[in-house]
Amino acid sequence: MRSKSLAALMTAAILMIAMPGVAQTNEELRSEIAQIKKQVAEMEQLKARVAELERKLEESEKAREESKKAEEAAAPAVTTAFKTAKAKIDGRIFTGVFETGDDGPFADWSTDINDAKLRFTFNPSKNVTIVNRLSTTGARAGDFDYFYLDLAGTSGALNTLRIGQRKVDVGQETWVDNPVENMLVTTSGAHVSGYATGIALLGKLQDSKMSPVYELGFVNGPRGDFTRPTNSLPFNVKVGASLPNNLFASASYFDSGDLGAGDKPGLSVAEILDAPSGATEWRRKLWELDVRYNYGPTGIRALLPTGDLPPIMLGATYGAFGDDATGVPDRDGKFWFVEGLVKLSTRAYAAARYSSVDLDDGVLDKLVKSPAAVNSFTRTSIGLGYALSDLTELKTEYTINDTSGGSSQPSLNQWAVGLASKF
Repeated sequence: MRSKSLAALMTAAILMIAMPGVAQTNEELRSEIAQIKKQVAEMEQLKARVAELERKLEESEKAREESKKAEEAAAPAVTTAFKTAKAKIDGRIFTGVFETGDDGPFADWSTDINDAKLRFTFNPSKNVTIVNRLSTTGARAGDFDYFYLDLAGTSGALNTLRIGQRKVDVGQETWVDNPVENMLVTTSGAHVSGYATGIALLGKLQDSKMSPVYELGFVNGPRGDFTRPTNSLPFNVKVGASLPNNLFASASYFDSGDLGAGDKPGLSVAEILDAPSGATEWRRKLWELDVRYNYGPTGIRALLPTGDLPPIMLGATYGAFGDDATGVPDRDGKFWFVEGLVKLSTRAYAAARYSSVDLDDGVLDKLVKSPAAVNSFTRTSIGLGYALSDLTELKTEYTINDTSGGSSQPSLNQWAVGLASKF
């Protein structure tokens, strides 16, 4: 019994000694558990922050990639020494079916591509532009209409120096003398237009939107392929200005200088580019006055795009030309036309033009490519247009071509229907 009492006493003593140590260990465990839980909570916050930063990084990289693709689309890569160079290709085409009188080019209904252009524009730097336009009218590889270099001014009036093969800036119709941009399929009978090599200064008299515009140019004939017999200098000059009530007026003058019998002046009138028959030398002079209503601040309004076509457009032109000849009588004449357009709906419009070309003193010539020499030519054109899209439209037209003063009056009236498109 004594031994059992001693054992019980020793066990009780050991438990009394051990109890404080057990209590302290539990407290430490609780503290450590609390600390770990805090660290786990902080870890969850860090994981959430990392996920948020990764999402923002992904969005930033995606936005940068999209911006890079947009820049590449706006400025295609060009193999050139100029790292900031830009290039652009655009053009236009009209293809249709035509039927003319017995003396016209389409005595039976025929398909033709009577206008097709492809233009290349290259900007090696901010103030330098090179333009090269290929004509493929009739689905034939023709020639380059334009091949010029523009040096743009950097201050003051917005002046540009143009050097090379260019369109001579005479009148307003010359800039839309094609069935795509014109309100009608045909041009006026006068169809004053032409290309020439040379140099021109063009722009505005002041650096403002409504400032008068001008061009002063010097030309060396069509594509520089003739030699002038004298030292006279061919030139053209034009001034134009916006007027109140959406009007625009311009005045133009052209002087070919002295030409040889086989030389061409670089500016066609009524489709005539040759010297009077039998002339040993000749010289062409021409002036023109134009007034336009609702054609915009430059007096030039291409029918495509059609999105902002005004409800009414009206235009009038009057001019005269003189072909001074040596060895034969001079060939002088006058020309005029009026035209107009009425918007019928958001997509449809009607247009009409009356034009006339007359030679003085009973002189005869093949005006507007008439198969017979005549003294006068009048053209009445009536047409309709319907926009299939902003850059493509269906056009149809009936044209009455009358002549007088010749030995015969050829049959030249014409029907036309076709598609016009810009791209």
